Amino acid sequence: MPGAGGSQGDFADQANSDTEAELQFQLDQTDGRLLRAIEGAFVRVKQGTYGVCGTCGHPISKARLNAVPWTRHCRDCKEKQQT
Repeated sequence: MPGAGGSQGDFADQANSDTEAELQFQLDQTDGRLLRAIEGAFVRVKQGTYGVCGTCGHPISKARLNAVPWTRHCRDCKEKQQT
């Protein structure tokens, strides 16, 4: 709450507020990406392509789908993307 002089607290309070705002922004971005990935998985279910790697066309292992149900890639193709 601003004081009589219009200041919004000391520098530590302002820095903490800025940090919290940045963290919330990053969480919102992450939530948005995850939501889009889950929605994409629902689309693939409707299209009959859920569980098929979008890169190589091979089936995605059941273990991977259990761990990351919204994945679009098999483990091998995902590892190749990350290198």
